[in-house]
Amino acid sequence: MGIALSALGLLLASAACGLSVAVALRVKKLLDPLTEEGLLSGRRVEGPEPGSLVPRPGAVVDMDGAQVELPADGSEPWVLTFQAVGCTGCKQQLPVYKKFLRNMALARGRVFAVVVGDEDGVSLYNDELGEYAHVVHGADNALRLVEELGVSMFPTYLVVDGNGRVLASPQSSSRLAEVGAGLLAPVPVSA
Repeated sequence: MGIALSALGLLLASAACGLSVAVALRVKKLLDPLTEEGLLSGRRVEGPEPGSLVPRPGAVVDMDGAQVELPADGSEPWVLTFQAVGCTGCKQQLPVYKKFLRNMALARGRVFAVVVGDEDGVSLYNDELGEYAHVVHGADNALRLVEELGVSMFPTYLVVDGNGRVLASPQSSSRLAEVGAGLLAPVPVSA
C-alpha cells in the first residue's frame, strides 16, 4: 500500500510539474511578440519615425462627405492621427486630444483623423472630433496611409511639417500636448 501511495504521489507531482511547464510556455508564447516589438522590452515604439515622409494618397472622403486632401503646400505643420473603433485607449484619450485641438485653435484643414473599423463606429469619432478635424474612415485611400506608414498601434498621433515629413509621433494625447504645442505654434513673421 505504501508503494502504491508513493507511486501515486510521484505521478501527481510529475503532472503538476508538466502543467507548470505548459503554463510557462504559453505565457512565453504570449509575451514574445510584445517583447520583440518593444512593448515590454523598454524600447520606444512610437509608430512612424520622425523624418518619415507621409504618402500622398490623393483625395479621401471625410465623414461629412467632403473630398479632402492632406496639406501639401509647404506651409504650416499639421496633425494626422490614427485611431481604431475598438481601441479603448483611443476613446479614453479623446477628451485630452479635443482639449489640445481646442487650445491650439488649428484650422480644421490642418487636422486629420483616420479611424480604422466599421463605419458606424467611426461616427463616434466624427461626433467628438468633427468640429476640429476631418474624420476619415480608414478604408480605401485612407487605409493606404495606415499601411504605408506602418501604423500598428492605436492611437498614433503625428505632427507633420508643411512638406509632409513627420516631426513627432507620440502615442498618447498628453505626450502630443507636450511636444505638439511647440511644433504647431505659429511662427512669428519678422518685418
